[in-house]
Amino acid sequence: MTEAAAIPTVYRPTGWRRPLALHPHLVDFDIRGFHPGPVATRQALVTAAGSFLDGFNRELDVGPSHAPDLAAVPQAYRGFAVEGAAMAATLLDRLSPLPGRRFRTLLKVHRGRYGYLAYVGAGWALARLDGLSAGLLGRLGRLGATDPLVRWLVYDGYGFHQAFFDPDRTLSWWRRHPDRCDERCAIRYQGLGRSLWFRDCADPTALAGRISGLPAGHRGDVWSGVGLAATYAGGVGDDTYLELRRLNRHHPAELAQGAAFGAEARQSAGASPPHVPRATELLTGASPDVAAGWTWQARRGLDRPGAGPADFQRWRERIQQLALPFLRR
Repeated sequence: MTEAAAIPTVYRPTGWRRPLALHPHLVDFDIRGFHPGPVATRQALVTAAGSFLDGFNRELDVGPSHAPDLAAVPQAYRGFAVEGAAMAATLLDRLSPLPGRRFRTLLKVHRGRYGYLAYVGAGWALARLDGLSAGLLGRLGRLGATDPLVRWLVYDGYGFHQAFFDPDRTLSWWRRHPDRCDERCAIRYQGLGRSLWFRDCADPTALAGRISGLPAGHRGDVWSGVGLAATYAGGVGDDTYLELRRLNRHHPAELAQGAAFGAEARQSAGASPPHVPRATELLTGASPDVAAGWTWQARRGLDRPGAGPADFQRWRERIQQLALPFLRR
């Protein structure tokens, strides 16, 4: 294995749940057939993916009334670990013959700093379960009922999972999918865009080429996912962000909206890695504080009991409208 493909150490659970553990080879870019990319970029993204596996496996090792201790995960990557833990918690809840409370327990601990990531992780679980049940388990039900708007990020995680774990087959499906579908479908395309940041190892030319082959009606959704991952996961320098702006001629507001989501997620965590301010400024034309503020301004009146996927889409559209004046400067 090359230096660029070095996989971080991942926690290995003990006890009867050990067979459920995720192995580090799942984030080996060589095995997945991902774009190799520069050494530093690849290492940053592999570390992020490895932190996800770490969180997943740590959740397997705790009881249903406890959240795993993630203090050993560096703060810059802890959100990815919460995402992985949420996937494991949701899987165990759904597979339990008794009403599960693992996800609720995890959310209670991490909602303030990593709530967005927890719902995305739950989406990974629903995607995995759908593969076993012909789509019957991919319904939200009461999952996240206390966060009626944000919980629709589950479908972002669903889309990410489908493209990351089985890229060749599912990417072919994404290309053939018709333009028109419901709002949950559009959110899944945002998740696809986040996944492509990893699959194409943050290469703007590869990303733009791949997106151009997707249904025209969903290219903006995919670009929003790219903006989210570019801002939250990073792994690149200013030149990459500028190139993304140059190549994305038709969906700058969607790219900015994703970046605003990423800036808010990092701000909620209480600390941002050095790349976040530059990513936000170059992709949105605004500071991280301003871009993160758009997400709250646009959320007014939408985050209410019974909020549905159409409300989530309206949230995204409002953010895009708020970004437009900054993009025109």
